[in-house]
Amino acid sequence: MSLFRKNVPDFIASYTARTHPKLAAKKPLDQLRLMVLDTEATGFEIGHDRILSIAVFEVDWQHIHINGGVEWLVYQPNTVVNKATEIHGILPSDTLKGIPEKQMLSELLPSLENAIVIGHQIWFDALMLNDALRRNFGIGFRNPIIDVGPMAMNELQPFRKSGYINQRPPSIEDLCAHLGLPLFDRHTAEGDAYIAAEIFLLMCGHIRQRKGKITRRDLPIKKM
Repeated sequence: MSLFRKNVPDFIASYTARTHPKLAAKKPLDQLRLMVLDTEATGFEIGHDRILSIAVFEVDWQHIHINGGVEWLVYQPNTVVNKATEIHGILPSDTLKGIPEKQMLSELLPSLENAIVIGHQIWFDALMLNDALRRNFGIGFRNPIIDVGPMAMNELQPFRKSGYINQRPPSIEDLCAHLGLPLFDRHTAEGDAYIAAEIFLLMCGHIRQRKGKITRRDLPIKKM
């Protein structure tokens, strides 16, 4: 989709103009916005499954801005009860109370402008959003991402890379057990986003304690 077309919504034009996959390399860390995000979906197949709920919290390098947190329930037609339903508990009847996917994206994107997006297994959320954005607006997800799982493998001794070829990043349960965090509303978008925010901030504190300050080399920033 050409961004020079007159019918491009303002929020799309603003998001694409202000958000770039390499923005983390162009600005001082203290000038970057940090948004923690999680989604729950109809399943786990990118390109087929759909977002059912999504939540975001803004954080700085030391605090979670709880009052700024937002959660959306998304209406998706033709949903069925399946294995994913057993995990997140969002029934087909629940989605009838949600808003259309396009509306959710129009309300979400302004909060993601000029931001690094953080989460646990955030690559999945980013790919789901990328799919939804292309389906609804013909653009891709542009934010750089930080996954707290690989970040923990860099920073926390029990999870450091061992050289074992099938080693996986730690689960939320593993991280919470190690860091002494309660599992708040697990397998809800809001709960998992909040837990990921806590994990991120604790690891940032660990880096500052060890090095005095956080640099880009301490953060596994990736782009889509």
